[in-house]
Formats: sequence, structure tokens, C-alpha cells
Amino acid sequence: MSARVAGAVAEAEPADVRAHWRARFAEAIREARFLPNLPTLSNAGRSGQLAACFVVEPEDSLDSIYRTLHRAARIQQGSGGCGIHLSRLRPRDAPIEHSGGVSPGPVAFLELFAHSARVNARAGRRPGAHLAVLRDDHPDVLDFVRARLCEPEALAGVGLAVGVSDALLEAEARGESHALHDPRDGRSRGSVPARELLEAIAISIHATGDPTLLFLDSIARGNPVPQLGRIEATNPCGEQPLLPGESCVLGSLHLPAFLEEDGTLATTRLADATRDAVRFLDDVIEVNAWPDDAIAHATRRTRKVGLGVMGFADVLLLRGVPYADPEAERLAGEVLGVVAPAAHEATRALAQERDPFPAWRGEGPRRRNAAVLAIAPTGTIRLLAGCSAGLEPFLQPVLRVRTRDGEARWTDRWLEAWLAKRCPDVAEVLEALERESASDALPGLAPPDRELLRRAWEVPAERQIALQARFQRAVDGAVSKTVHVPAHTSPEALLGWIRLAHRSGCKGVAFFRRTAEGASSARGEFDLDLAAACCPL
Repeated sequence: MSARVAGAVAEAEPADVRAHWRARFAEAIREARFLPNLPTLSNAGRSGQLAACFVVEPEDSLDSIYRTLHRAARIQQGSGGCGIHLSRLRPRDAPIEHSGGVSPGPVAFLELFAHSARVNARAGRRPGAHLAVLRDDHPDVLDFVRARLCEPEALAGVGLAVGVSDALLEAEARGESHALHDPRDGRSRGSVPARELLEAIAISIHATGDPTLLFLDSIARGNPVPQLGRIEATNPCGEQPLLPGESCVLGSLHLPAFLEEDGTLATTRLADATRDAVRFLDDVIEVNAWPDDAIAHATRRTRKVGLGVMGFADVLLLRGVPYADPEAERLAGEVLGVVAPAAHEATRALAQERDPFPAWRGEGPRRRNAAVLAIAPTGTIRLLAGCSAGLEPFLQPVLRVRTRDGEARWTDRWLEAWLAKRCPDVAEVLEALERESASDALPGLAPPDRELLRRAWEVPAERQIALQARFQRAVDGAVSKTVHVPAHTSPEALLGWIRLAHRSGCKGVAFFRRTAEGASSARGEFDLDLAAACCPL
């Protein structure tokens, strides 16, 4: 796999240095120091789509809606995922001049995308996900927020996200109403009590895990190319804000692989790997097979890439730092103090070598990529690396996965090696972790060691948000981090954490509530086809 992927991506390099970069890329992937997103691993060298993240936006016409539906289906067929921005569509019951009828509204059209996603999932090797986004000032926003509760089967296969403005949260703080506007002409369409809308959001999250919240003004403040338009959607996991028609390629550094034997961070190796990874991702843009020419143009105009990290919980474990300890933020700063400068240095160097991204207008240093850093959830590539997911606490360090060859048990290798030094029966602890036992119930471990293995829902939400915000301060894209909360969490508590995430500077927030049965709301089973990535040509 490493040879196939590296060989295909290195074709973007000049002929005289191609062999050099092919070898460097292959070694990084083979040693799992860096892994690109799964579409690149699966499709590079096979004439397939390599980008993972897209945003599409239908205009307010039937032709545009169905063209966008086709585009989303083609993206999903290539293992990509779409943020689908629906805020341009007229509200329910608005008149339609040509037919004399009325519009069914964005939620009804969303059912088309959801049904298409379910049908298309049967065809792809690894079907991508979709996230539907609606702004908080759309007249149908309450219908949208309640859609998962009211129509769970019709919307299966698509996540929901509300684009939340500063104005909504400010109105709620003052006890006022929030204005709604017709997306066609901006005219007032009444208002909704801000508290009522936010309470409806919290109640739906409590019951279903949806909607995710995107803080649109925070995203706008970080938009690297505001002259191209306002960003109002992200990819399905929320780590990369994108303009309509843009895509982004992702990759992640495997952090525990950069720890020395004494637990210190190998800063030189990590910086070198960061610079190589940025170059790799920029090369992917050159060799990608695009779903259509418009996406190719929009993506090359800004050349956004998203380099992130995975295995952060493993780093904390190996350093003896509990996830909930404020020291975790200091360690995050230590990592970011290496990765962020090296990534920005790499994109500036590439701009000197290859020219800046076409939409660059001469403000600030020349850059090859409008954005370079984004923290993805790494749901699948972390299985290949053998580490914890993205920035998450330990949620499923042991789990069952279905592959083409049947079911297998996967274990976080850093955790397994750590346990081997601390308890007499590693297998017993791993079995308890697979049963999703709480940390206090893990057998054979001393209390300080159990503290290091606090499960995701045992970590206070405030500490999870604080760590997400710490990473966001150094990331020019966004951070995909789910705030895991216990079963007894109330909607009111969720509303308080939404406000906290916004105040802390996060660009969005998502929640999973652990139910009394032991599963998290909105958490699906892992159904992975690793063979699609790893089998030889």
C-alpha cells in the first residue's frame, strides 16, 4: 500500500527529485508516522478520487437541487463526504411561480440526499458521510432542528448541523427573539425566541446526538480568503470550513510515534514529518481525480489541506497525564509549538518553489495553501496506525471491526504495551475495555493508573472543550472533537456547554450522550473495509 500510494502521489514532483520523494512518502506511510485520509490510501494509483472532504450548495431551483444531488452521489461513490449547505432553499410553503404550487422546504429535500446516500452506500468500497447544514436565521430552522426526532428513518445516513451566529447567542443572553429571513431576498420572516431555538437544539442533541453546531461568525473570522465569500458549511466531521464546491485532502501525524524512550517529544523528527506531510498533501491536489471540473477549479483556487494529529490520548497516557488535568493543555501546546510553525514554514517554502495558491492577493507571506492545519477524527486511519482517535479521550481502545475477511478485535497498541508493564492480566483488562467498563471497574490496576484510563464520558465536558479550544487556537482550519457526556446529562447542561464552547473560541461543537444501555447517542457501529486500503494492486 505504501509503495502504491507514495508512487502515485510523487508523480506531482519534478522528475529529477521524484524518486527521492517517493521513498520519503513511502517510508512515512509504511512506518505509520503519517497517514493520509482513507480515500487517498484506497484510491491512489487506482485512478480514483483522493480527497475526503467536500462542501456542496444547491441554489433555490429544482435543477440546481438535483444537480447537487448527483454531485453528492458521485462524491460519496469515491469515498468522500459532503457538507450540504441548504440555507439558499426557500422555506416550506413558499410559492413556486412556475408550477403554481408551494415549496416542501429544505427538510423535505434533505430526505432526497439521505435516501441517495443510503442507496449509494451499497455500491462504494467505503461510502462517505454527509452533513446537512442550515443557518439559524432560516425560517425552517425549528423544523430542521426537530427533524431527527420526527423523521429518524427518513434522514438516516445524513447528519444535521445548525449554523449558529453570534447574534443568536447574544439574543438568548438578553432574553430576546432571533430574527428569521427569507433566503431569496433577505426580507424578514418573523422571529423565534432565541431561548426556544437553543432549547430545541439541546433537547434534540440530548435525544439523538444531532445537530452538530457550527459557529459561523467564528469560522468567518478565520476565513483565509474572505474575498471569495462567506464560509457557511464544513465537511461532515467539521474539521475543515469550505466554500461551496471546494474540497480538501486530509492527513494525520501519529503523535506517539514521535515520543522518545523517556517520553519526551522528538521535536526535530516531528517537524521534519510535518513539512513532508504538507508537501505530500499539496501533491495529492495535483494528482487527484476530481468528481467534476468545477470542484477541481474551486479546490485549486485555494489549495486547502488539512494536516492534523492522532493518538493524543496515547501521548497523555505515556506521559502519565490524565486527560482532565490542565497539564494536558500544556502538552497540547508543546505539540502545537512544533507542528504549527513547521506546517506554515512548509507552505511558505512551497509557495516559493511552486507559486502561491491562485486566490492569494499579496497580503501577508506567500503561501501555497490557504489553510494547512485541521484536526480530523481519524476514525479509520487510527486503526491502521494502532492508536487513539484524533484528540479524543479513550472511547473505544478495544473494539470489534468488520472487515472483508470477517470480524476481528482491534486494540490500541500503545495502551496494550502500557498495560503489559502494569497489570498481571492484560487480557482481562482488554476484555473489560471492550465491554465499555468504566475506569474504576478495570481489574488489576492501581488507582493512579485507572485515572489515566478515564473513558471519554468520564472526562468532564469542560475539560474536553478546553482542550478542543487549545488546539483550535493554533489550527487555521477547525477541530473535529466530540464532547462525550454521561447518560444523566440534562439538556440544560448541554446548553451551558454550547455557550462555553462558543466563548472559548471553538469553531463548532458536537456531543454524544452515553445512554443508560451503555451506547452513546448517535454512535454507529464500525463497519470498515480495511482491505480496500491495504490490499496490493
